[in-house]
Amino acid sequence: MSVLTKIVIVSTLFLSAAAFAQQPGSVQYNTVYLPGHGVGDTKAPPAKWGAWARGDDRTLGITFDGRTEDEAKALAVADCQAKGSKNCLPMETFFNTCALVAAGPSNRIIQTSNRGLPWGRRQALKACGDDCKIVVEGCALP
Repeated sequence: MSVLTKIVIVSTLFLSAAAFAQQPGSVQYNTVYLPGHGVGDTKAPPAKWGAWARGDDRTLGITFDGRTEDEAKALAVADCQAKGSKNCLPMETFFNTCALVAAGPSNRIIQTSNRGLPWGRRQALKACGDDCKIVVEGCALP
C-alpha cells in the first residue's frame, strides 16, 4: 500500500469525527454544567444586613455590617449604647441596600435606598426639609 493511500485513509477517518460532536442545543450538549458558564457550583454572595436602633433619649445607633438580621440588630443596639443612650431597641432592619439619616433642628428622616447613595441623599433631604443635612450614610452591600 502506498504512502498516499495511507494518508487518504487516515484523513477520511478524521473527517467523520465531526459528525459525532455534540451539537449546541442538543440534550447531550446541555448535560454537563461548567462553572465558567454561570451554573453549577457558583454561589451568590451572602446578604449583608444593616439596622438602626433608638434609645430613650432618641439617640440612634446604626450598623451596615451584619451577616444576619439578628446580628445587625445587636450591632445597632450596641452602637446606640456606646453613644451613651439607655434602653436602646432595634427599630428597623434592611439588607443589600443603603440607608441614610437626614437631620435638622426639628426633624429627622431615615431613608433606605436600593438605588444608591446619591438618590437616597436627594430623597432624604427632600423629605426632611431645607434645614436638614445628612448625618449618617452607608450601604449594607455584599
